[in-house]
Amino acid sequence: MLPRKAFLWLVVLGGVLIALTSCAASMDASKARSRSVIESGGIVPAEELRVAEYLNYYTQSFPEPTKTTLGLDLRLGNSQIPASGGEAWLQIGIQAKSAQPAEIAPLNLALVIDRSGSMNTPEKMPYVKQSLLVFLRSLAANDIVAIVTYSDEAAVLVPARQVGDGAWIEAAVGQIQPGGSTNLHAGLMAGFAQVDRGFDVRRNNRVILLTDGIANRGVISPEQIAGDARQYNDKGIYLSTVGLGKEEFNDALLSKLATQGKGAYHFVDSAEEMDKVFRQDVSGLVQKAASDVALVFRPAPDVRLEALTGYEGTPPAGPLEIRQKDMGTGDSQVLLARLRIAPGPAGQRMLGTVKLRYTDLFSQRAETLNLPVYADARELTSYEPLRDVEVLRNVTIQRTAEALKEIDRLYKARRYQEGYDLAVRSEGELRRVAALTGEAQMVKDADLMRTYQATLSKWITASRPTATPEDAPAEPTRFYRGRVTPTMPAVEVK
Repeated sequence: MLPRKAFLWLVVLGGVLIALTSCAASMDASKARSRSVIESGGIVPAEELRVAEYLNYYTQSFPEPTKTTLGLDLRLGNSQIPASGGEAWLQIGIQAKSAQPAEIAPLNLALVIDRSGSMNTPEKMPYVKQSLLVFLRSLAANDIVAIVTYSDEAAVLVPARQVGDGAWIEAAVGQIQPGGSTNLHAGLMAGFAQVDRGFDVRRNNRVILLTDGIANRGVISPEQIAGDARQYNDKGIYLSTVGLGKEEFNDALLSKLATQGKGAYHFVDSAEEMDKVFRQDVSGLVQKAASDVALVFRPAPDVRLEALTGYEGTPPAGPLEIRQKDMGTGDSQVLLARLRIAPGPAGQRMLGTVKLRYTDLFSQRAETLNLPVYADARELTSYEPLRDVEVLRNVTIQRTAEALKEIDRLYKARRYQEGYDLAVRSEGELRRVAALTGEAQMVKDADLMRTYQATLSKWITASRPTATPEDAPAEPTRFYRGRVTPTMPAVEVK
């Protein structure tokens, strides 16, 4: 076993790199989920595309704070704006500091593992076991962990115990064998009970749920499952969720459980994604840095907020509070605001102020940071609102997510050619920006848009008057999502 100090110094020694390549926010399932649907030949449901979550899947490059738990980074798409007015983009970045050895609370953790029959595939159970071994071996000797499995019923495979020398880990994980139905409620409640039994305010009390399916045995009502989980959340037991595989599962339930449990929500469809969750991003998964995170944007009198990442429609006028997700150590979040600036004099102009407010979970104190937003107004003969490559890159990612939502709307309206054309434009823009940034992930996303075009082209062919029944493609998979009912105004972006 790695002792706690040794494991955490592995994180800290990478601090220079982490400061430049920070992990994404803890709620990032939308991006991986949409990739899985497209690769399966399906149409991504608009309701599964949470734009802010999609954007925050990507690595950001915000400087790591040195004196505070969270740092605030502001960047304009172009530091110069026309004195005659026009459009401007503001990027708001939040960065959590990396974990320091003395600050890490020992864990009181339950891992709740779905071992139903649908987990019996080469891309699921073997990867789950391998990831669990890596994760458990990274824990400190004084961490407390329980392992709960569930299929038809729940079983406590390993009652809550200290990790110790870890000699027991391999044998315990090896006992997990798939088979049976999905009694998610029973497994989740058993996991909460294990943590609750040893609840300690000095520890990080947490449950991590891994599942590939929809509850189909025992309590199956999403509302009751979420309601019963909330009783433990209100006691201070965090919950993170991990959705697995390409089959149906209740995206809305897993997202709601993680949100109310102040935890992470990831979707895993590959060994690479599993490694990202349980090895690369493990610090943010288990150690929270800040809660009650919110931004307050106060535009100047001559500035109007026209659009905001993840907000449907036009945001309310005037000062606006924007609630953000709780953040783990090393996490980042990014938000993009499109502004409309009225004509004004040349010279330095203040476009507004941004306040970051949060509860520091290390000091247990409320903290605030305030920064003004300035631009240089000039008489310009030409103007590009997205001259800054970093802001351009993030705007392009956001527009890709918005395009995926629009393609679903066009598909439902049987406007297949328009959906195809939008996918072509999105691919072209991704490749153009990838050439500027050199980012491999954007190239992969462009390739994915090419795959999407192949799916959409089949529907174009099938919709032509000369098409035969044999031309019609199989109805794309429509993954079940479930349903959740979604001073200054306060908004929560999705």
